[in-house]
Amino acid sequence: MRVAKVENRWSQDQLIAGAELGQWLKVLKAAQWNVSPVYLHRAAWVTAMSLATSALGRIEEATYGKRIAQMTVDPTPLFVVGHWRSGTTHMHDLLGRDPNHTYTTVWQVVFPTTFLTTGRIGPAILKRALPSRRTYDNMSMGWDVPAEDEIALLKLHGMSFYGALMFPDAHAQYEKYIDFLEATEDERRQWKDSFQWFIKKVMIATGGKRVVVKSCPHSARIRMILDLYPDARFIHIHRHPYRVFASMLHMRSKVDWENFFQRPEQSFIDFRREHTAIIGERLYTRLIQDRKLIPPENLIEIGYEDFCGNEAEHLARIYRQFNLPDHDRYEAIIRPYLRSLEGYKTNKLSIDQDLKDFIWDRWRPVFETYGYSREYNH
Repeated sequence: MRVAKVENRWSQDQLIAGAELGQWLKVLKAAQWNVSPVYLHRAAWVTAMSLATSALGRIEEATYGKRIAQMTVDPTPLFVVGHWRSGTTHMHDLLGRDPNHTYTTVWQVVFPTTFLTTGRIGPAILKRALPSRRTYDNMSMGWDVPAEDEIALLKLHGMSFYGALMFPDAHAQYEKYIDFLEATEDERRQWKDSFQWFIKKVMIATGGKRVVVKSCPHSARIRMILDLYPDARFIHIHRHPYRVFASMLHMRSKVDWENFFQRPEQSFIDFRREHTAIIGERLYTRLIQDRKLIPPENLIEIGYEDFCGNEAEHLARIYRQFNLPDHDRYEAIIRPYLRSLEGYKTNKLSIDQDLKDFIWDRWRPVFETYGYSREYNH
């Protein structure tokens, strides 16, 4: 039975918005063209955007295609990994503020095929098109703030778990794209090619700076990343599983509704807790096992609770271990910024005993691997 009430029906904040027409049609075809009447306006909005994006994309490809094809990715990106709601965005933002670094921005991930052409004037023209705050955690929004490249990759090849948030009737078919272990060799090659292409474009936009990459699903793709960059360096930030899970449920209560193109079955909404557990199990299993593939000197793992309030000290450790240059210059920039964040409050979410027991049962390897207590009460 379909849900009786549709929430946030008129949101224009769909993750797929900004894709070119050909890719958007492939996404619709994979969903068997199944868009609910209540969401036809969303499909029309994305289609209209895709027409303009496709035209601009051809101009950008003609301008930059040869240069991108001849580029190599040097320096190697820094990878921030961890489950959603673990503090990855905070880490991404901080590392991206180094003048030697850059991060993928909201504009770049929304318009991955056109941002080199539109990046200077587009954000100014559309500055009022974004809300000032994210709906689920009160963090500031803007075209130039850091964003995860998974959003761009979704628009380049459609192979993302985020497809489940658009087409809940077919949610299971997208879960293999968390870790790509069940994907075909051609799909893995396509993912690598798209990722390389996008990183090269971000480097062109910023004069060749090192890109700080943050996408939570990359936590389960260490093997593919190491295929591309054997010398890749990873910062894994982790947080108590109770807080992560509860915050993820809260986020999905907002983000799912912003992205649906199908009126969901009530069973899908009721299944959200189980679905969140499945996604986390798949991601954590790969992260815990495949981190052993990373040379020890190229991996740093940090607990969120220890990081917050001690950011400068942990960042200094990252710079020392990874031999990143110009730490003194970076520290002079980051310390005033950290002082400006004092007083920021995270959401206080209720976690009852039933939910704690469920999380303990499903994510116990995370507790055991990172030393988190079952009796956590904060």
